[in-house]
Amino acid sequence: MGYLKQLDVDNFKSWRGKQVIGPFKRFNCIIGTNGSGKSNVMDALGFVMGERASNLRVKHTRELIHGAHIGKPVSKTASVTMRYCDDDDEELNFCRTVSGDSSEYYIKGKHVTLAKYTGELEKIGIVVKARNCLVYQGAVESIAMKNAKERTRMFERISNSLELADEYEKKRAALQKAKEDTQFHFNRKKSATAERKQVSKDQAEAMKFQALLDDVGECRLQLNLFQLYQNERAAQAVSGSLKERQAAAAAQKKVLETWEQTVKNQKKEHGCLSRELQQIEKQIRGEEQKLSLQRPQYIKAKVNTSHHENKAKEGRSGLQKGQRQRDRKQAELDELQGQIDELERVWKKYEKEVEQEEATRGRDVQLGEAQLKRYKELKEKARKQGATLEQQAEKLQWETKADREKLNCDQRKKMEVEVMHLSSVEELRLQEERLVQELEVCCGALELLNQELGEVLGSCNFATTRRTAPAEADEG
Repeated sequence: MGYLKQLDVDNFKSWRGKQVIGPFKRFNCIIGTNGSGKSNVMDALGFVMGERASNLRVKHTRELIHGAHIGKPVSKTASVTMRYCDDDDEELNFCRTVSGDSSEYYIKGKHVTLAKYTGELEKIGIVVKARNCLVYQGAVESIAMKNAKERTRMFERISNSLELADEYEKKRAALQKAKEDTQFHFNRKKSATAERKQVSKDQAEAMKFQALLDDVGECRLQLNLFQLYQNERAAQAVSGSLKERQAAAAAQKKVLETWEQTVKNQKKEHGCLSRELQQIEKQIRGEEQKLSLQRPQYIKAKVNTSHHENKAKEGRSGLQKGQRQRDRKQAELDELQGQIDELERVWKKYEKEVEQEEATRGRDVQLGEAQLKRYKELKEKARKQGATLEQQAEKLQWETKADREKLNCDQRKKMEVEVMHLSSVEELRLQEERLVQELEVCCGALELLNQELGEVLGSCNFATTRRTAPAEADEG
């Protein structure tokens, strides 16, 4: 495995003039402070390995010349030479020179094209497009952030297998077509073999089927002969039984004529019974019409009864309410009467006391103006209270009298409603019993007619059965 031996730079970036970086060992480490030129070493390696200017931290290749970044380039050209030693320690020089915005490439001092330059780099394992030798800052993180498809393309680019992708696809398509052709021919051969076996099998089955058809024909001939023999014997037996049945049919025909006459008589009787049944049904319909006509009256009477019952209930509740109100008025009247009696008693006592006081003081006693005025006021007040109490007592007496008269009227109405209700209920009950009895009589008559009609129909069916039996025997 080869290694980098030395770098020769000439006016490249921070190096003025010709400078030598190296020699390098198989494993090297470059350290230094910020700005000491570590990154410029990486840029020099990238430049000589064919990297573009954008990957070398400049916009144009002319800016790679020393002093160009401040507008004072020291030369019109700059170059970097890489001395590479292979496994046999044979030295191989790669040089790239920049002049303005163009680059020139040299191998062992000989000017070559970019394609040949990159081809020689690939021979020693440096793929420019894959950038498989230089790992810049952020490259690892960028690779880690790639998805599986992008990472696969990167590996293909590094391994140079991407250039063979078109050829690989063509050969894979040819392989798939060859597999399909092989499978198609195999299936045709397999189907031909299966068809040949099926034809042989069908031929054997056809011969076997023909032999079976011959056996079937022979068996059918034997069967037809046997059936013909049995049919002749059965025909002889049937002819003998036919004569016997004809004789029995003649006897049954006489019996049938007798039953037909009986059926005619029964039909006449059935007609009479049908007419009677229609008459009874007509009577039943008439009774039902009467019942339907009387039903609204029954419903009306029932509604009136419920109305009178409600009125009687209201009258009873009003009567009870009037009695309670009369008792309350009577209690108030007694209380007012007691107050009047108490007031009269007090007044009489007061007058008596005044008379006694006048008697003791003498006839010539005169009241003062204030006392006389007070006396008149008390007298007027007593008169007014007495008049008010008399009016209240008179009003209570009138109200009591009116309540008593209303109570008596309600009692009379209650008795009238109860009597009317009892009479209407009794009348409706009797009418209902009469209608139920008539309906039961009609239903009984209808059941008797149905029984007679069933007996007649049973007789007719029996005669018809006896009549059809000989006919069936003749057909047999």
